[in-house]
Amino acid sequence: MGKIATARWMVLTISLLFASALNAAHADPRKVLPPASAVKGWKQVGQARVYNPNNLFDLIDGEAEAVKAYHFVSCAHAEYAPAPQSRPVLTIDVFEMGDPLDAFGLFGSDRRSGSSTAIGAEGIKIAPSGLNFWKGRYVVRTTIVQVSPANQAAQLAFAKAAAARITGSSARPATVAALPPGRQPRSENYVRSNVAGHQFIANAVVASYPSLGQGAQLFIAQYPSPTAAKAALEAYRAYEKSGTGLRPLSGLGAAAFTALDRYAKNVVVAQKGRYLVGMHHARDAVAAQKLVKQALAKVH
Repeated sequence: MGKIATARWMVLTISLLFASALNAAHADPRKVLPPASAVKGWKQVGQARVYNPNNLFDLIDGEAEAVKAYHFVSCAHAEYAPAPQSRPVLTIDVFEMGDPLDAFGLFGSDRRSGSSTAIGAEGIKIAPSGLNFWKGRYVVRTTIVQVSPANQAAQLAFAKAAAARITGSSARPATVAALPPGRQPRSENYVRSNVAGHQFIANAVVASYPSLGQGAQLFIAQYPSPTAAKAALEAYRAYEKSGTGLRPLSGLGAAAFTALDRYAKNVVVAQKGRYLVGMHHARDAVAAQKLVKQALAKVH
């Protein structure tokens, strides 16, 4: 099987695997919407609306495809206002994703936009009107239509009420927790495809490590099976044959290699079970190997 065919087979297998998982029963995201009673003197304006993959464009036209890439299931949208007003002052959108890792991945775009705040598993305040968070398999986005201190206080209260309705752990997914220390704060993300520009690397948690050089990034990619992970390793090795210094490494997982890439600098990649762990754009190969080894020790 050629490199391109192998990569396409892996991407198709991953997509089918997750599609099957999404057929499982999911809770109604409307149950996460906070009651209007969460803030004294407020009301819900109209009925909550629910969106699915077929009509999500009606809610967020420009971002719909990006949201759907993280196994979007459904979204509940509600509007709130102080009792005397007829027009909404605050909107709340509850996005239900396939699993917590998908929610973490979708929240990655929010994380880059503001300052951290303690709500849910992770919250972000996007001045002047946004307050978003993720917890479990949900991403909750709240937006003030009319910004004022009183409305911002109400926004926070509604967001906390929504977070309290999401049961289960607030811990980060295990793959995210496997990232070694020393990473740039808030650089962690979950990338569904074309990690580091490579079609054969998908379904990966990534983080930046600026101490290893500009653009230095580590990824932990999860595949359906060890066979698929090994095929990805071999596709990466074949890609690096045009570089210099390509050689196998011992003591890193089941198989590993290092290379000096013209553009990606020092590259270190290793496979362990159904995981592929690698680093690119590192200025020092030995330091990159140490980080990869730390990550390998935490994946199972």
